[in-house]
Amino acid sequence: MQLALTQLTIMSGSNGQLMLLRAQGGREDAVFVLSGNAGLADLEGDQSLVSRRGNVWVLHRPVIVWPGASLQIASGEEMEFDATTGAFLLSFGSVTVDGGTIRGAQGKNASVAEFRPFVLTAGQGVFRASGATFEALGFQGPQAFRGVTVLSEGLLKPAAPPVISGSRFRDVAALGLIGAQDAVILDNVFQDAAVNAIAVTDAAGVTIGRNRIAGTKAGAGLRLAGTLNDVEIHGNTIEGGGRNGIQIGGASLGVTLKANVVAANKGAGIAITRARCAMIRGNIILRNGTSGLRLRESGGAEVAQNAIFENGSAGVEVQGQAGLAAITVSDNVLRRNREGFNAAGIGEVRLKANDLAVQLPRQFSGDFAPYLSLYLAAAGNGAFVIPASAGAAPAPDAPCVME
Repeated sequence: MQLALTQLTIMSGSNGQLMLLRAQGGREDAVFVLSGNAGLADLEGDQSLVSRRGNVWVLHRPVIVWPGASLQIASGEEMEFDATTGAFLLSFGSVTVDGGTIRGAQGKNASVAEFRPFVLTAGQGVFRASGATFEALGFQGPQAFRGVTVLSEGLLKPAAPPVISGSRFRDVAALGLIGAQDAVILDNVFQDAAVNAIAVTDAAGVTIGRNRIAGTKAGAGLRLAGTLNDVEIHGNTIEGGGRNGIQIGGASLGVTLKANVVAANKGAGIAITRARCAMIRGNIILRNGTSGLRLRESGGAEVAQNAIFENGSAGVEVQGQAGLAAITVSDNVLRRNREGFNAAGIGEVRLKANDLAVQLPRQFSGDFAPYLSLYLAAAGNGAFVIPASAGAAPAPDAPCVME
């Protein structure tokens, strides 16, 4: 097992490795899949490593899948990891969960109380799940150990992108993708994630669609960070979370959010920081604790055809845009937010055909406030342009290609 952890350290650093070693209680043995295609029945042998009750295989030690090998969990099969003995799944090969279940067993680890089993695919490993169930996995430690994680950083990429579809995640700290390209997360249900239901870092070409996320506790329901390119987020429902519904930070280019429902989260509905060319279109954003949509240090965004209702602060909030490309806000309906539009340090903002008829008690505040009477007088006469703050001319329009 030490060799596998050394390999993981090379890929992701040593953060959390000591905790994993302590959770083993002094044991160094593990279950290895060295080559070929293995199913759960192939793991049987030493009862101190793997025991079985019907269609449930209980893993008392870590399972390591080496490069070139594969592990398959079929429909009706259950893979249960014993937290008390420090069990987890680490794969450098291929893991496929087709209708099966992976879960952590009840009980606490005597050496590391916060430890819970997790599933980690690293390096050139491939992970796919369809119609699967994941339960009671991950803990609030390093991102790699937070539940179900695919770590694809490095020069050599996996032969196939991760695909997670039609699956259920219950009490899984997070589904994480790090360094993924062309990953697909579709039609899944996430309930009671301890950290983020979905966390994506340093990714390109990722599609996140038609997922239902509810009851996320300590972080955003959907969190994107790092360097992001061409990420599409569509048709998701994100509700009842302890912080922001969707949170995007780092440095992103061309992130698209379409037809999502983001409701009743304690923080903002959608919070975007340092994004270029973001498109936020056709979303329903309602009854979140603070802003409906917050854009911070972001230029070239298009905000169109959204319904933004009854949020605890501004319907649309713009911060720190000075010196960045213009933001276009058109054909949105704002109703009963504490404020309609709020800004601090804006660049150029173009408003067109937004419905503020039921936006009470305030329509404009912050840097927008001085322009309210002019905006109302110009209603129906095309776009209304709010210029950049004094001394902060906007940058030229970014070369964004919007639908």
